[in-house]
Amino acid sequence: MTDSIATMPASRWPGWLLAALPGVLVGTVLLAAWPGYLSFDSAYQFWQARTGEFGDVAPPLLPALWWLTLRLGLPDSSGPLLLIGLLYAAAFALLVLAAWRRGQPRLAAGLAVLGPLCPQLLVLLPHVWTDVLLAGAALMAVGLLRALDTPRPWAVAAFGLLLLLVAALRHNGVFAAAPLLVWAALHWWPAANWRRRLLLVAAALVALVAMTNGLRSALIAQRLDTWAVTPLFDLQAVSVARGEQRIPAALAGAGLSVEELREAFHPYSATLLFAATRSGVHDPTLAPLAAAQRDALLDAWLALWREPAYWQHRGRLMRALLGDFHGDTRGLADSPALTAYRDNPPLQWTYPALHAGYRSLVERLHGWRLYRTGTLALVAVLAVLLFARRRAQAERDAALALLGCAALYAAPYAVLAPSSELRYLLWPAMACWLALQLVVFGPTARSGGNHS
Repeated sequence: MTDSIATMPASRWPGWLLAALPGVLVGTVLLAAWPGYLSFDSAYQFWQARTGEFGDVAPPLLPALWWLTLRLGLPDSSGPLLLIGLLYAAAFALLVLAAWRRGQPRLAAGLAVLGPLCPQLLVLLPHVWTDVLLAGAALMAVGLLRALDTPRPWAVAAFGLLLLLVAALRHNGVFAAAPLLVWAALHWWPAANWRRRLLLVAAALVALVAMTNGLRSALIAQRLDTWAVTPLFDLQAVSVARGEQRIPAALAGAGLSVEELREAFHPYSATLLFAATRSGVHDPTLAPLAAAQRDALLDAWLALWREPAYWQHRGRLMRALLGDFHGDTRGLADSPALTAYRDNPPLQWTYPALHAGYRSLVERLHGWRLYRTGTLALVAVLAVLLFARRRAQAERDAALALLGCAALYAAPYAVLAPSSELRYLLWPAMACWLALQLVVFGPTARSGGNHS
């Protein structure tokens, strides 16, 4: 058997047709919403890309890539949107062709038809968001691992660049990279002993962290304390629950009261805390904290961990994040807008009728309550437990790596999520969706598909 999909015999042309199907769907969704959705965060990143002034409100790699595409002549949001579309279309194509090459037509068809129909992806794909790009890069890394049975130098380099993209786009991206590195070590170097594999994975993780920090330091002139948003939100929630103002005086405006915090409290989002209190609270996304403020905030936040009200608040956030995004959380699912920011050029929908049809589909998906990432994860875990032993080694390893990737990436949100936004769990949802298909449609060990 060949080790590259590039050597697939021409007689297997139906596999190429199947591989093209996901790209058609991805392209259709992006075309319907062109030039993509720009929330306030996205519009701010667009402004950064236009000016070359990169901030630290979010990791700066997306606006930096956006800046590059603008310099290459791609207008407005075309650059990042095309990059997102290419990553998803190519990743699904690699996954389909890898299954077809191994003589697994059922898996190839399942991936081609169902792969891009992940509900979370369908609603989030047109958003120019870090999370959408991250999930596309991680999916492309998975596609490379599935498509190549031996490590070609170009593939190893591409795999490393994709993981660097994942780690640099979100602070917890390195947790998603770790299981993919372990899978790569097992898949591409099966003859290596466990010590050599462990050393390889550890060295790669250290390199990812170092390069990510180097990128951020090179792009950002002033580091902000954006991590402080979550502790301040937690302190607000406990203050409201306990009827006692818990935000340190060093970060609170004079006279800040529990009543003000209650009026500005959204149980699923920290945004109102900084915009809706009369006395004001220091916004760490606008100015860094002084050393005394940082120490006071950490002491107050860590003290919350001993209180039931804190864990009730974090539990509420995670249930919403894993839930169906109805009621108070509906607005946190997506942001179908073209937000204006400063002197950004105004944008408008290129195909209004097509966009209206797409939005009708999205609202129908909302009505069916298909965004329960928690339910998807549970179904995927149960499917792996039920079917994994019957599946070929390659599919079993891939499913386990994907579930581990989803769990490690999502775990930090239990204590660090500043809101319950659907986009935060796009990659875990995609990973669970793919693992589910691998164990349901994958070949059995007896079918000769035990190829790793």
